Amino acid sequence: MRTSRLRKLAAAVVAVFALLALSVTPALADESGDGGGEVLRIGWAQDPQTLNPFIGLDEESYTIWAINWDLLVNFNPEDLSPSPGIAESWEVSDDRKTVTFKIADRKWSDGKPVTSADVKWTLETLGEEGELFTSYTDNVTSIRTPDPKTVVIQTSKPDARIVGGLLIYILPKHIWGKVPLEELTTTYQPSLPLVGTGPYIVTEFDRGRQITMQQNQEFSGKKPNFSELQFIKYGNQDAVERGLQLGEIDLVPEVQAATFERLGEQANVETVDSPSPAFTQLAFNLCPPDLCPDANFNPAIQDLPVRQAIAYSIDRERINQIAASGTSFVANGLLPSFYRSFYQEPDETYEFDPEKAKQILDDAGYVPGDDGIREKDGDRLSFNLYTRTRSESAYNAQAAKLVAEMAREVGIEFNVQEVSVDKLTELTVRHVDGKPAPDFDAFIWGWGGDAYDPSFLLSLMTTGEIGGSSDAFYSNEEYDQLYAEQSGEFDVEARKEIIARMINRLQEDLPYIVLTEDPNLQAYRTDRIANVEPACPSGDGDIFCEQAGYAPLLDLAPASESTSGDSDGGGSGGIIIAIIAVIALALIGFFVIRSRRRRDEPLELEEEPLETDPPQDEEK
Repeated sequence: MRTSRLRKLAAAVVAVFALLALSVTPALADESGDGGGEVLRIGWAQDPQTLNPFIGLDEESYTIWAINWDLLVNFNPEDLSPSPGIAESWEVSDDRKTVTFKIADRKWSDGKPVTSADVKWTLETLGEEGELFTSYTDNVTSIRTPDPKTVVIQTSKPDARIVGGLLIYILPKHIWGKVPLEELTTTYQPSLPLVGTGPYIVTEFDRGRQITMQQNQEFSGKKPNFSELQFIKYGNQDAVERGLQLGEIDLVPEVQAATFERLGEQANVETVDSPSPAFTQLAFNLCPPDLCPDANFNPAIQDLPVRQAIAYSIDRERINQIAASGTSFVANGLLPSFYRSFYQEPDETYEFDPEKAKQILDDAGYVPGDDGIREKDGDRLSFNLYTRTRSESAYNAQAAKLVAEMAREVGIEFNVQEVSVDKLTELTVRHVDGKPAPDFDAFIWGWGGDAYDPSFLLSLMTTGEIGGSSDAFYSNEEYDQLYAEQSGEFDVEARKEIIARMINRLQEDLPYIVLTEDPNLQAYRTDRIANVEPACPSGDGDIFCEQAGYAPLLDLAPASESTSGDSDGGGSGGIIIAIIAVIALALIGFFVIRSRRRRDEPLELEEEPLETDPPQDEEK
């Protein structure tokens, strides 16, 4: 049931449309459903460590945040174009550097009104200090609030993401703003219920067991058909999928590749794969000594010929067939082909060629020892290779084993160590005396990009993200300059050329060897869920909009209440975010280097401070 279809809407078209639009004022839905008494049960093998977006690192966290809170501008589930969120409309200046937002008449779930002060505080605080949100406001120079219903954002250069991709969930200032920043960025755990603007709010968080979300009675949009969501934690992915077959849960947002086809053959179970901007990578510790003086790694991993030899030693198609059961496909570089408008195959793709790998090592002076492992000047090519446990990712664990077998054939040893997500995160975010000190040679994990624009994935390799979302700790001045250049380029072809140069630079330096591009594999019970229509974008997306929104969730209904007359109809079943491990960003976690940007002069606009929260015109 695998498909290699790409999403129909190009990210660049979305972004350009967003910023060129002078005023967009779609109406919010005001239909109401009875809400029923039904519970939608979702199973997963990993749950969030925290609900605090300042320090949350798991892709599962995004799943919850995207339901509990809105963005300033949400995304249309049909084509990912901008749609009302906290803002009901917006206007863009002629020079495209100033965007004026009008805040919708909405309330937080505790009954207090949503105001421009909430937006300003969130963008300035979460946007600068949140572990996973710091790159979105890089170009913002000032944020103004002339009145409770108006926000004016000025940027140093045109930035399409301000309307077409500002993925920062808006928080209630009257709650989060009372907490000291030091606590927000370290130990703060929000009280429940988790005050929000989305259709459901978190009312229970029992880590390792269950997260419960109940309908937000102040939600201003269409009322959902399920009264409650339950995210139920199982011990491993096999148990999750058994729970689906037994009817204990209604959908699984992430199905194992090895069991995907078989699961789809079960009664009352529908499986769906959908394209995604996600990939699995072999990452190396390249942290420069001046930035990471206490990093712990085998120095040979930072020798480029060694990484090149590793790249040529790996048969990525074999990894796909064995570890991913053929559900993925071979990747070439950091940028997934999902971003059709920007993707271009890089000049160097490192086709499987073990003989070339051996020649590279020979030329570099690495000679085989008695056990076949190569060494030079006391540097032995023996590295640790971390991966998530099989219970958390059978694919990652199997891929690591295969990489080790392949590299061994050319004289490179990888000692595979399966560790928990918590442990892997700890190894990558380690700090000593306030500086990053990553403790690994290599690891296998994955990232998921934003559905609408490639900037997030591209930002992972910028020097500024060391100590932030970077997990290879790569630094290259040319790459940094190209990243800044592409972010302000609105001509799609011109931006594509810049991005191609960036990817070629990475392929030459190899901070990552990207193994496969990975679709979303999902499953749901047709006897429990009806009105399933793939969305984000329409036709070949998911049940939910992942981290980008909750709109399709409002249409789902208990199968007995379906108006379609076809409870076995296809669709997808899942809430997955990206990134990384991302995740680890997503997502993998790092303690952010908190260096404030230069304070620019504010816009010359006359404004009045908010009555409820003076003063309202401090600069960003």
